[in-house]
Amino acid sequence: MSLRNLSDERLIADTKMWNEKEEYCTRQFLRHINEVNRRRLFCDSGTGSLFKYIRKNFNKSDSETSRRILAAKTLRHIPSADKALAKKQVTLTNLAEVSNLVGNIKSNKKKNEILESIKGKTQNQTREMVDELTGKKRATRSKTHTHSDGSLRIHLTLLGQTAKDYEFIKEQISNKGQYQPEKIIGHAIKTAAESMRRKIVGIGSRKSKTITNSRTISAAIKKAVIARLGNKCENCGSKYNLHFDHIVPHSISKSSAIGNVRQLCSNCNARAAIVALSQQKMDLFINQS
Repeated sequence: MSLRNLSDERLIADTKMWNEKEEYCTRQFLRHINEVNRRRLFCDSGTGSLFKYIRKNFNKSDSETSRRILAAKTLRHIPSADKALAKKQVTLTNLAEVSNLVGNIKSNKKKNEILESIKGKTQNQTREMVDELTGKKRATRSKTHTHSDGSLRIHLTLLGQTAKDYEFIKEQISNKGQYQPEKIIGHAIKTAAESMRRKIVGIGSRKSKTITNSRTISAAIKKAVIARLGNKCENCGSKYNLHFDHIVPHSISKSSAIGNVRQLCSNCNARAAIVALSQQKMDLFINQS
């Protein structure tokens, strides 16, 4: 039926009905992505994060995706927030703003007090409340843009000691006429990356022998695994939060040989453990935040 043929009363009633259905569907979507996250099911589609999974499959913008993931996290920590959302006492934005705060609180009473305090508040009021409770100045969110030539443009805000360290380096090299912000940032990133790579492969470790029956994966095996695919998750291709993983759990295989070792990001590693050892068992170790 064409909307043009609806009476004024029916059009208004239907508009209200569809709005209520949209709000209900949004709440159900939050509950479902929480369960998808608990099972790490997004790893089965080759996406190493819930964020990438939602962006890829549900045509949401970055901000829409982030807001839903953070709001879902708040629902996970404060189940009663679902009713508050249904009654329009809070918004997705409210819930997203307090997600990290409630995630670090153990007391259910305090969590519910926070929920009560954000009812009816705007985003700015909620943000100010969070900043006051945490005692931290909120940094401006960094923005990145990748150019076609592969270069990366970053807009960021440095706070506290990081800002002071930057100014110190700037003063030292400006005296030599060499001040270039990209060189300072580049040097810091290179130093941090080299340190992380050494830690990953175990360079400097006293145990350098290739032992294949120990649970501990030797530095030589780690280097060989990294060389195999270039230091990235072997399931989704992510280069972040990488872990070395036994393909067949060591408790079963008793082997840390190169053929039984792979590199996975933290989420794909968790998903592999869930598949191998059961969701119930792995819930004791993951999904705690």
